[in-house]
Amino acid sequence: MRAILRPFVIHAAYSPIETIVFFSIVGTLAYFHVLSAIKHSAFFATTNPITLRPSHARYMQQEWVNVREHAWYHAKTTVDSSIIPVELQQIVFSLDSVQKSKDAVPGSISLDMSPLPDSVSNMSKFTHDALPTPSGRKYGSLCHRPSISATNSSPSDPPTCFSAITSSPRSFTQTLSFTPGAKEEFMNAFSRFTKSVVDEHGVHFELETREQETIGDMKSSKWVAYAARAFVMRFWDLARKADSLDIILILIGYVLMHATFLILVSRSRQLGSSFWLPSGIVSSSVLALLLSLPIANWLRIPMDPVALSEALPFLVCTVGFDKPIRLARAVFRHPHLTSPVGGASAGGQLKPSGEVILESLTKVYYPIIRDYILEIAVLVVGAYSRVSGLREVCALAALILGLDCLLLCTFLASILCIMIEVHRIRTVRALSTSKTPSVVMADGTPKTASAGKRPGLAQRVSSMVLGVKGSARGKKEEKQADSPVARLKPLLIATFLTLHILNLCAPLTPTRVNTHTVPTSVRKVDITTPEIRHALGALVDAEQVNNAFVDEETSVFVKVYPPIHVRVIPPPQLLAMAIPAPDAAIVHRTTSEMVESFMSSWSRLVGDPLLSKWIVVVLALSISLNGYLLKAIGAGLAGKGPASRSGGVRFTSEDSEGKVAETHEVVIKPAAAPTPRPRPTATFTLDDVDKILKARHLTVPSRPTSPLIDSPTSDSDDSSANDFVRPLEECIEIFENGPRPLSLSLSLLNDEEIILLAQNGKIAAYALEKVLGSEELERAVRIRRALISRSSRIQTLETSDIPMSNYDWSRVIGACCENVVGYIPLPLGIAGPLKVDGVLTPIPMATAEGTLVASTSRGAKALNAGGGVTTVLTQDGMTRGPAIDFPSIVNAAEAKQWIDSPEGFATIKVAFESTSRFAKLKSLKTAMAGRTLYVRFMTATGDAMGMNMISKGTEKGLEVLQKRFPEMVVLALSGNYCTDKKAAAINWIEGRGKSVVAEAVIPGKVVQSVLKTTVEALCNLNTKKNLIGSAMAGSIGGFNAHAANILTAIFLATGQDPAQNVESSNCMTLMEPTNHGQDLLMTVSMPCIEVGTVGGGTVLAPQQAVLELLGVKGAHPTNPGQNAQTLARIIAASVMAGELSLMSALAAGHLVRAHLAHNRSQANTPVGSRPVTPGPNTEHSAQLVPKLLKGLAFSPLTPSSSTSSLPPYSLEKP
Repeated sequence: MRAILRPFVIHAAYSPIETIVFFSIVGTLAYFHVLSAIKHSAFFATTNPITLRPSHARYMQQEWVNVREHAWYHAKTTVDSSIIPVELQQIVFSLDSVQKSKDAVPGSISLDMSPLPDSVSNMSKFTHDALPTPSGRKYGSLCHRPSISATNSSPSDPPTCFSAITSSPRSFTQTLSFTPGAKEEFMNAFSRFTKSVVDEHGVHFELETREQETIGDMKSSKWVAYAARAFVMRFWDLARKADSLDIILILIGYVLMHATFLILVSRSRQLGSSFWLPSGIVSSSVLALLLSLPIANWLRIPMDPVALSEALPFLVCTVGFDKPIRLARAVFRHPHLTSPVGGASAGGQLKPSGEVILESLTKVYYPIIRDYILEIAVLVVGAYSRVSGLREVCALAALILGLDCLLLCTFLASILCIMIEVHRIRTVRALSTSKTPSVVMADGTPKTASAGKRPGLAQRVSSMVLGVKGSARGKKEEKQADSPVARLKPLLIATFLTLHILNLCAPLTPTRVNTHTVPTSVRKVDITTPEIRHALGALVDAEQVNNAFVDEETSVFVKVYPPIHVRVIPPPQLLAMAIPAPDAAIVHRTTSEMVESFMSSWSRLVGDPLLSKWIVVVLALSISLNGYLLKAIGAGLAGKGPASRSGGVRFTSEDSEGKVAETHEVVIKPAAAPTPRPRPTATFTLDDVDKILKARHLTVPSRPTSPLIDSPTSDSDDSSANDFVRPLEECIEIFENGPRPLSLSLSLLNDEEIILLAQNGKIAAYALEKVLGSEELERAVRIRRALISRSSRIQTLETSDIPMSNYDWSRVIGACCENVVGYIPLPLGIAGPLKVDGVLTPIPMATAEGTLVASTSRGAKALNAGGGVTTVLTQDGMTRGPAIDFPSIVNAAEAKQWIDSPEGFATIKVAFESTSRFAKLKSLKTAMAGRTLYVRFMTATGDAMGMNMISKGTEKGLEVLQKRFPEMVVLALSGNYCTDKKAAAINWIEGRGKSVVAEAVIPGKVVQSVLKTTVEALCNLNTKKNLIGSAMAGSIGGFNAHAANILTAIFLATGQDPAQNVESSNCMTLMEPTNHGQDLLMTVSMPCIEVGTVGGGTVLAPQQAVLELLGVKGAHPTNPGQNAQTLARIIAASVMAGELSLMSALAAGHLVRAHLAHNRSQANTPVGSRPVTPGPNTEHSAQLVPKLLKGLAFSPLTPSSSTSSLPPYSLEKP
């Protein structure tokens, strides 16, 4: 994915205008395609063409008036002779087809051309006189005959059938009349007869169905109104017949959709943009939708507008805006958004906005692409389901997400690039007038001094609902594992798919749409057309309604049916005469005609109402943006404010050869005379002189540089710029009235200027990380070192060897240390490997004591030769012992009895374990001392060491106890009954943390060859030293040689609390002969190893790397607590290796010799700080010590009677 998107991202970052224009054009074309698809979609085809219904009219008061259908029904069924019902049917013989898809008859042919008049007349007469129905009746027996004939007719003649004829050059209309109910029989026979008829002249008569104007055929914008009406009517019909549960679900979806938009505006406002950022994000998503619809149409994905309207909330929530906001947050929190490269003190230029976009996208690329892939994968599963409706929506949503991912990396990146440039220009323009009482808001807009008044009600409500504008720019970026909430969206999508697959809810299934009646747009026959008006007038004349012989109460009701069209196709010879020659059809158009045709087509194109408004909006935005940029550039070139140091926004122009021709720098602030910082008077001691003399032999003198300048090899211009310090008043002006958040203002100041503010009480030294921002943590440490150094007596911290660079301070601040000025590196060695429970494990040890790693490695070698170390975990529980006071010993005893009871333990256990899913209360031990009750809580804490976890649970348990014994008073959460970081018998007896026992068997040959001693000597020494000697000293848990040495070294390497080595190093080392005295059986018992693999110092990167080396980094994924227990087992086995090696060295007399070789060598012994005055009999101490030791080494030892049975000790190698 990175290789595919990278070229597009680079082009978008460095060519933002071109990218936006390109996607605007593509979006416009997609818009046209979508409009065309909507106009010609099957959704509107079901409601169009428009169906013509019969019209009903009544002749009254000398005019025809439309009446309702029920009036006609009443006239048809009445027996009143004064009411005359008539049905009218028009038959239109025409040369023009009503169906546009058929070939038209040339306009030069008319019905007056032979033989067409005779053919049409014959067809009309045959229809009127001779066309039979299936029952054998003809028109004369079905027609309507006027009730009163003409005055000149004979009473004996029957009334003639009423009919009317009208004609035009290309059409002939015959109107037939029928008695009510007789029309269907005759017209069915006529339809069958005229389906395809050819007379003797070769004239072809063809019955046609009139094709009404559909939405797709409409040329004007009225199709939008018809489409909207059809959509609303269909949706309304569905809403009336839908289940209440479906309506509630859709309503909830729309509420969540609007909440999504509200969250987008709120988060954008926190980043400093209330309009442009959310508008850009929404535009990117809308463009993804526009582009996806034509692609979905090409992929033949069926889309129903009603289903899409129901799925719209799902689509919005699926696409979401969290990923664009994540990218925008990374962009607006970029350390070089408005500050020069290398910090304000380095005097560098601003990083190009394209690089800012690329670096921000690189930072958040993995989580964004991961979320896209997960969501698309879930939607693809839904797209391949067999649930109708769900399948189409999931396919479209997956397509939208894919395009949204592409547009986020291109279109949205271009918009953010433009926003960066605009923001920088606003910042520079505001700072160029920094002497005026103006303030620059978080989004870069200047705010006058009058704006400092109390905000109005609307502003306060906006800040309360949407948050403070720009409040999230200076916040620290969370660098922790993704919250489970981030994975909520794929889970919701999967739940959505499951619900639909199980048919538990189905608001999107099209079956509901298909079962409902589709509302249709209907029209009635227009009785005002010339043909129908002529027929109605002829009917009035035939009925003689206006004649005096007819009663005034007589009424004529007519039902006018839609006309039937019969197409007249002339014979071939007539068509051949009318068709022009083929050469005449070729028209050669001139260039001017082609241009005129193009301009006419373009005029019709932009005449679209929606497109014209879109073009106006785009042009307005383009003019505004270009005008603003030109105005900002002009202001910069005009030189508002004197020239300042480098670090401003640069605009470069290139000549024809591509070389930079001229560079215009937009200044950031007016220059001022430098105010040099007073340097402290140097004081020297003999130690300092000795160090200087020593350094002259080791280093080459170089030009002194300021400790706050990052690059000591910078040129003179840069160094002079870095030495420039503005007056205190100007620094305070920028500090108080500069851009917000405050970190943006401080990024415009160099280190010396921030030190000046801190020395004058504007910035607290402990709050430097907070005010400088999460991206300037190392700068905060550097400035604090300078502050502390300059305020101290020695003033050497600023230039000391304490390192501070190349360290992840974000893991330290707020978690591990405060007021940090650097870090102390320790040598890290690896002993072993040692086989622990069958697994070869390296032993990491951070120590400054020589021989410790080597000695432990020797012990590990001996233990491995015997098969390694076997460990058992006997207990796992951290403790906390609060002290509780009661009014009397009786009350204290009652509380003790209740706590020790099963009821009390169960009650406290429930409250305790409610504070954490890892905290499991295991036991409660109580003890009384007068009126004070001590309760020792012991709990399992998972993979954490657990002090914070158990403290929180203990507070909850004490709240429950307080409710039962309200008179009690909690003196302290820790009453030293735990006991933490102190030697205590209760830890030695009861255990604390992890209680581990380790065992190993070392063959006797290995003891002799590797350890250079014997089994008997080791067992005797262990008894006399570790057991009897420790007992004589009254030791608690100190029955070992040097367990604290190994344990503390591993503690430092793995991020444990070094202070807890007091109780964690409690250890009893036992040795005894086995296998008939040939081999050595060794055990190590450590009842209180307090370790964890999460929290505390384990969050630091080096310590995490060591834990990862051991395979115990972080929490265990399936068995909480297993990683911490494994670490405790490794520590116990490592202590055994160290114990075995040291005891062997003592038994063999190798200890002093080993320390002289590894820990006290002459090369590593530092030279005295003061010179030694030579004398004639003076010997160097490094030469005297070996002589003394040599004399001691050969002094004979006098064995006592108690040791006569033991092998003699010797310093010589056996």
